[in-house]
Amino acid sequence: RSIIQNPSHFCNHLRQAACFRCLHRYSEAARSAMVAQCLYVLAEGAGLQTSDLLQLYWQALTQEALSGEVSFSALYTPFEKEDKADKIKEANKAFAEKHPDYVQHIFTDPHGIHLLPEKAESHPGQQYLLTLGFRNKEIGKTVEKFVTRKLPVFPG
Repeated sequence: RSIIQNPSHFCNHLRQAACFRCLHRYSEAARSAMVAQCLYVLAEGAGLQTSDLLQLYWQALTQEALSGEVSFSALYTPFEKEDKADKIKEANKAFAEKHPDYVQHIFTDPHGIHLLPEKAESHPGQQYLLTLGFRNKEIGKTVEKFVTRKLPVFPG
């Protein structure tokens, strides 16, 4: 309503950006903050530092919007040579608790012989189950199909 009443005042667009940010609608928040910065520069133009702060704000919102577009997440669970089916169920449950945004399709690699990425701290020789969760069910099913299908073995 404040934008409708006074569309040329930058504060109204900044308020809208803050509201969108609270609603986790980061791309819309970034757009509102960009409009606020443009209006500030056009109308006031005096406070260059304020303009810079507004620019940093919409750039941060844009970055937040981009980081929210990740389509999958991964979790490594320590694995001992025990009952693999129970361990897979536990890994799926732990993943769902830790990453509730990625539960459209959860897949734990049944082979269970993974090592942590290089930068992670791990114990030598420790094996891990790799659990992947996807925001898009179709992408998850496709990845699972490619990982679990049997590949032909060529002699020699």
